[in-house]
Amino acid sequence: MNNYQDIILERHGSVMRLTINRPERLNSLRLPESRNEMIHALDEVEDDKDLRVLIITGSGEKAFCTGWDMESIDDFDLSQLEAILRGNLELFFKIWYLRLPVIAAINGYAVAAGAALALTCDLAIAAEHARLGEPEIRHYALSPMPIMPFLTHSKFLHEYYYTGDMIDAATMLQMGLINRVVPAGTLETASLKLAERIAKVPAYPLEMTKRSLRNVYDMMGFSNSMRQHVHSDGLVLGANLPDQRRLMDLLVQQGMRAFLEARDGPFREDT
Repeated sequence: MNNYQDIILERHGSVMRLTINRPERLNSLRLPESRNEMIHALDEVEDDKDLRVLIITGSGEKAFCTGWDMESIDDFDLSQLEAILRGNLELFFKIWYLRLPVIAAINGYAVAAGAALALTCDLAIAAEHARLGEPEIRHYALSPMPIMPFLTHSKFLHEYYYTGDMIDAATMLQMGLINRVVPAGTLETASLKLAERIAKVPAYPLEMTKRSLRNVYDMMGFSNSMRQHVHSDGLVLGANLPDQRRLMDLLVQQGMRAFLEARDGPFREDT
């Protein structure tokens, strides 16, 4: 296996665990470094014919993944921005179309691209304190992978995407976004137990079942709709509107805490 900086690969028999390992940054992803490492690791998993199941999780107990590390993102022109968005979509597609079933072990906050990563996995187990949310709409961006229409009902997903509000583990379970909720201290064991149970299934029919299910989603328009969404996201990100510039300037000049306060402060009132 390769020596990765931002992720850890650990093998447990026929199960591989991929851990996003930037706990000091709440497991946010550097662009393009973390993304490229994950894509390379997924290729490595894909090519290992002795593997049956992949688990994706985050280091520590605070965060699964909090999306792209915005403080490490430079200014990009529109052509560079479109290339970045296509590269991000490649990561989500790698997980979605991986020949192995993928389990998300959601050990804390799964935010923005981190939420999309978790939702892209075939199955998911969440710790009781886990939270899921895509607040990008509040700072003039779109969900990187608007997968919810393929997972749950429209009234709920509209509120989720339109407000950027976080949801808790109980709501994830109620909406069918995860398979179960477990105490934080048992998440690692529970996810490995589920992975090992699936790994008992013969490899070929397991792969063919996943392939067939993905074909069903593509017949429903999954792949084309995600690719079209990249163009919409690029238009919003490249709009350079006054309030958009103000938020980004705040991030650069005063840091993430000030940015989050400006973005999320107005939404803290009771509804």
